[in-house]
Amino acid sequence: MSENKKVAGSPGSSSVAAEIQSRMEEIIAAAQNADVEGTFSYLTRDPGALFFQGNQQLNRDSLIALFRENYANMKSQKIQVVHSEVLQTGPESGVWIAYGEGMLEMKTGGPKPYTFTETWVWQKVRGKWTVTHYHESA
Repeated sequence: MSENKKVAGSPGSSSVAAEIQSRMEEIIAAAQNADVEGTFSYLTRDPGALFFQGNQQLNRDSLIALFRENYANMKSQKIQVVHSEVLQTGPESGVWIAYGEGMLEMKTGGPKPYTFTETWVWQKVRGKWTVTHYHESA
């Protein structure tokens, strides 16, 4: 995956950015393997949290259900992050923003290229990195 990575924030932000970037690499690997649990393993369990897929507002359970359905129909997926950036918003928080392109191969039909933009808001909650907001437009 060729990628332009950028870190922004205050001095000392590199460790926060590195931690977030590392977790995002785990998430991307899980998504390429159609692993729903791995893709969303860091999502908050806060029942009031909102996530967005395209223009659709979802809670955690409905987001996971949507991806479970999508991944069940998928034969393979390749994701190329063209550019990502971690913006540190505090000593234990940051935002990962990215855009890229991908190729889906569904169980029925040929390859389908797509582009995406994503935003993941990360915070340490009770000492663990947690995604408190997710927004994707494909």
